[in-house]
Amino acid sequence: MAVALNRNELRTWSQYIRDTLIPELKDGIAVALTTSIIDAIRTFLYELRTAHIDVDVLRYSRLHTALKEVCVMSDRWPTMITLPAAALLKTWEMRYGPLSDITADLWGPGGRLEGLVKLTDAGRLSNDGTSRRVSSPVMTTIRPKSTKSSWSVEGSNGPFFAMKTGHNGFSVGDWWIKPAAAYRDGIIHGSTNGITADMDGAYAILMTDMEEVETGEENIIRYWASRKDPGCLQLMKNVHSREMVRVLRSWRLCSRLAPKAGLRYDGLYRVSGYGVKLAVNLLGEDEWQYTFVLERYHDQMKLEKALCHPTADEMDDWRAYKQTRDSISDNSNDGPSPAFQDGDKKVMDWMQNNAGQIDDGSFKKPNETEARTITEWRSE
Repeated sequence: MAVALNRNELRTWSQYIRDTLIPELKDGIAVALTTSIIDAIRTFLYELRTAHIDVDVLRYSRLHTALKEVCVMSDRWPTMITLPAAALLKTWEMRYGPLSDITADLWGPGGRLEGLVKLTDAGRLSNDGTSRRVSSPVMTTIRPKSTKSSWSVEGSNGPFFAMKTGHNGFSVGDWWIKPAAAYRDGIIHGSTNGITADMDGAYAILMTDMEEVETGEENIIRYWASRKDPGCLQLMKNVHSREMVRVLRSWRLCSRLAPKAGLRYDGLYRVSGYGVKLAVNLLGEDEWQYTFVLERYHDQMKLEKALCHPTADEMDDWRAYKQTRDSISDNSNDGPSPAFQDGDKKVMDWMQNNAGQIDDGSFKKPNETEARTITEWRSE
């Protein structure tokens, strides 16, 4: 009889394995795998043996990726976990084909890049690199700084929704692959080069390149705004209005707090001061420089929680986007090329070396552990 497992709980398991346990094991934290954790995972894998897991559930939960990473690190996991994990991978691969083909649909409904269309000198390109017409009545062109590409965003609320104060429905740690996707969702206005503002003041800042000056304090930012950004004068108004701004960091930002990929929302900040001075730029020319002091609002999620992003799932999507970008000859240099991924080969080699042990007999339910949800035993 098939066991009914909630797809959201499966995803929580996958994220816990990939974002908590595996990093701790890589860092050599000996207490990462306690007896209760091992027994809970064994029970979970035992239930998976008879559960109905289809391709859509795997794509949503990314459970196959989590179990593959467990097998890759087989020297740090007990065999009572690695052998049943490998048996599940073998079963799913026989049933659905190569598991590496089961990836998130970035461009489909609900995908991270839904509604984004790349523009080139030759015309618009769809996500698969073919030319197409776009019939949506709402079409906005995003031209990111320091890139050679443009993107159109269909059906976006960005121009209207971004011009509001506060979190605006977003959570600290929210993450996007591209600025165009953040614009689509309405956390920034893509046409303002970093500062989202109107005549009443500023609402958001996307920091990139050399725009953050190190202060030694995580909750205080010295923001070096581009002199060409028309939002500078509006951001000055926030000092007197005391309205806070949303701050996002791009992977392009030269800062120890920058995400390793994409862009991340780091919360609300108050503009506590600013300075303007005439300085000499790298070309030996005089130019005005604007520097703002931003202080993080205390009554919100701590910054250290945001620094967990991008998560393993988000990095999966980043790499998938990179592959798609390369396939449509995108020269926008949106991020560092991902390192060569040899996880699949390691898993195959390990499974071949342990072929005699990977079978249905690998599943042994712990005698003294009752089946519990991940939330129940993690809260102990």
